[in-house]
Amino acid sequence: MQNQDFDIESLSQNLVGISNDNQQLIKDVQNILRNEIVDEDGLIKLCQQGFTNQTSRLRGIVWRLLLGYFPFNRKYWTQVIIKNKDNYNNIKIENIKKAPPQKKNDHPLSRNTDSDWNNHFQDQQLWSKIQKDVIRTRVKELGKEDYREMLNRILFLCCKLNKMDYVQGMNEFAALILYMCMSDPNEKLQNESDAFYCFMILMTSLKNNFQLQKEKVRAFQDLLKKVDWKLHDHLVNQKMDFSILYVKWFMILFAQDFHIDDSLRIWDCLFCQKNNREEFLYCLAISFLIQLREDLIVGDFGQILLILQNLEKQDINLSEVIQRAHLLQKEQKKC
Repeated sequence: MQNQDFDIESLSQNLVGISNDNQQLIKDVQNILRNEIVDEDGLIKLCQQGFTNQTSRLRGIVWRLLLGYFPFNRKYWTQVIIKNKDNYNNIKIENIKKAPPQKKNDHPLSRNTDSDWNNHFQDQQLWSKIQKDVIRTRVKELGKEDYREMLNRILFLCCKLNKMDYVQGMNEFAALILYMCMSDPNEKLQNESDAFYCFMILMTSLKNNFQLQKEKVRAFQDLLKKVDWKLHDHLVNQKMDFSILYVKWFMILFAQDFHIDDSLRIWDCLFCQKNNREEFLYCLAISFLIQLREDLIVGDFGQILLILQNLEKQDINLSEVIQRAHLLQKEQKKC
């Protein structure tokens, strides 16, 4: 495969209406991506504030790099895409099947673990379970039938290949990754297979994410008390259960409570945290609370809960939240 097979130059085309700062960011990232060996640290430094709508064209390549789907040697990118398209097509053929034919020692009522019919019915149950969530996942952005089918396949195949149970929340993760792929302006990056493999990589790192871990809830609460004890004490006095925030923010990684562009930008920031993702997540959550402090500090339990469960409706400056989170993270490293 030749380097020119993968188009980097189009990233800086059609910049009309884009601010000078964002044009410069696009060009700076493009310069890093032009190198045969991409500078990971340099890329992270540029991208750690996340991408706005004006710079979202960078997201597809950057996510693939930071997730480990693309190697940092650029000459292999086209090869990766082509190879994984073929692999994914084979996986679909092998694992998404119609009802098996009748066999002498096998039948639809069999419960033997090696029964084709038993395995078929288990697959049908898994598909149906996933489908119930898919039909109400990011309906505005992924409501088209073909997108729902893609999302269903990605989740089904991930669970089946990894022999894992489907858990609510996985649909939100897969939806963001699928949307990132299918909305990319580069047609070469608009494919289901990339979304599948990126999701598989993400799930490997988050396999324990769907369990409530009380020690992490406690660590988050302690950090809030350290940063803003008055807000912490008010929330405690109002009987706020911090595990609610843990489920909605830490388990789901802010994938559910925001407009999709904001969730994607938060994930930009999280993927830039090579070894400190959990630490940054705490700082980001506290930064959100500080952003909402004026209303939270005077609210009762019901009002507080209403605010925190409807973040998309709150007046939040996400750029300020992200900048504050980075500052908090730096301050904690000094302690």
